[in-house]
Amino acid sequence: MRNEHRFFNRLAAGLALAVAGLVLAGCASTSSLDQLGDTTPTGSAFTQQLFKNYAFLANSFGSGGGDSDGVATIFDGGDNDALAEAFATKALIAAHGSEPEPEPSMDGDSANARARLVRALAEGKDRFAYDAARAQTDFDCWMLNSTVESQASAAAQCRASFDRSIAKLENDRRPVAAAPIPAPAAAPPADYTVYFDFDSWSLSGEQLTVLQKAIATARAGGQSRIAIVGHTDTSGSAAYNQKLSVKRANVVAETLVDMGARREAIQISGVGEADLAVQTPDGVKEPRNRRAVVTLQP
Repeated sequence: MRNEHRFFNRLAAGLALAVAGLVLAGCASTSSLDQLGDTTPTGSAFTQQLFKNYAFLANSFGSGGGDSDGVATIFDGGDNDALAEAFATKALIAAHGSEPEPEPSMDGDSANARARLVRALAEGKDRFAYDAARAQTDFDCWMLNSTVESQASAAAQCRASFDRSIAKLENDRRPVAAAPIPAPAAAPPADYTVYFDFDSWSLSGEQLTVLQKAIATARAGGQSRIAIVGHTDTSGSAAYNQKLSVKRANVVAETLVDMGARREAIQISGVGEADLAVQTPDGVKEPRNRRAVVTLQP
């Protein structure tokens, strides 16, 4: 409860800053979250990327708990309007070209992390805007979700993501060797297929091993994008199979994110029974057609 009081005090201060600017623009009658869709960010590459990241986090609390592609988000259910508004407020501050401060730390561990972030931002935000913005929004995602008990799992995932993104930003800032070894050519696309039981979108241990191999290949080969396509057999209606194929693609996407893939690097789709691996008549339960195909792309 103490953390939640601290969060709402912090949120009130942030909202005051954003609303002051929005009053001048004649938009004070709507919430920060409502304004995101009509906002075009200005300012530096860093603030524009902050806007994009904060807006994504704010919209992740929308109805259905997912993004526009149907991928479930990291946020748990419940009344999280205040959290969504907090992220939306920071997005609007960034959209107007200002740099919102990283959230205050909550303990010694987060204080050290925040100090590390501030140093890295000072030296890297102008040259490495994408990675700098990712590190800041990961930190704020960790801090803000830590203030709400129901978001403990989300806070832990944001903390893990921050550990990766701050390391990436710090690595960006290291001097490049005078005579670097030429980078190898990008690896060609690679496909990995996982299979599902009848009318199921759950992954077995064997299929998880396949996804672990896909992640290892992506890291070793330099592929930065992942396409996931869900499929079904011909048993059941075409409409039902279309929805089932999307569910299968979603669960693969969420599993890859848990294994370390960047959510924004993943594209999902479902084609139902439209693209069969094994051609069958309608109504046939064919195991080789109940699948999701993961394609690693440069």
